[in-house]
Amino acid sequence: MNIQEYISSGIIESYVLGLASNEEKAAFEQLLSVHPELQQAKEAFEISLERHALDNAMPAPAAIKQKIWEAIELSPVATLAGNNTERTDGIAVTPAPVRSMNTVKWLAAASVILLLGSTLLNFYFYSQYKNTSAQLSDLIAQNQQMASNNTIMQTRLQQYESNFQIVKDTNMAVVAMKGQAVAPESATTVYWNKQTKDVYLLVNDLPQPVSGKQYQLWAIVDGVPVDAGTLDMAQANGLVKMKNIPRAQAFAITLENAGGSKTPTMPIYVVGKT
Repeated sequence: MNIQEYISSGIIESYVLGLASNEEKAAFEQLLSVHPELQQAKEAFEISLERHALDNAMPAPAAIKQKIWEAIELSPVATLAGNNTERTDGIAVTPAPVRSMNTVKWLAAASVILLLGSTLLNFYFYSQYKNTSAQLSDLIAQNQQMASNNTIMQTRLQQYESNFQIVKDTNMAVVAMKGQAVAPESATTVYWNKQTKDVYLLVNDLPQPVSGKQYQLWAIVDGVPVDAGTLDMAQANGLVKMKNIPRAQAFAITLENAGGSKTPTMPIYVVGKT
């Protein structure tokens, strides 16, 4: 048995507070004689309870304190020496039994001990409740985060599957577009379905445009640039559907004002022939 794991299981707290079952008590008491560290841990917990009670003790209200002292200092009823009865106007009266001072003090002390024990138990269970509530909140937050991450992953997988179905079409022409002098490291790919005329753009590498600027795709048809749509870089994490192009000899990308323009602005960032 790993005695440290046994100590960490909470058995000591359950035993000291009287919450352990009979079987747990018997097993615990048997192990006490074998493992000194178990006895030390038990004594440490008992001391911590006592210290906590002393540190958090609250003075009783004056009115209640006065009533307690009056109960403890209650004087016994005087009796006639050597006579168990007395006569009043000729009538025999038996005195009421007298409660001893020790009994009253013992009862008062027992009441204080019970009150202290109840306070300690309430504090212990409240602390356990707070810890459990915090752990439950953490688990709920983790589950929500995992569910959110799972939704994102499923969306990405669906997008990858859709992209794969598009690019594996045998009617799809692949146009590799290489970076020009303004951005030699840039690269993009156009997937052009010559049957449906659908055009998809894949951004391999393009500089992030400054605010107010946007990339625009052009189809070069008989030497004339034709608008094939603008590109939102925030959505450029996969194939981006552009405008349909019936025919083209090449494709190019320029950087335009946001919203695009009717004619391309130089310089050209990437270009590729079909």
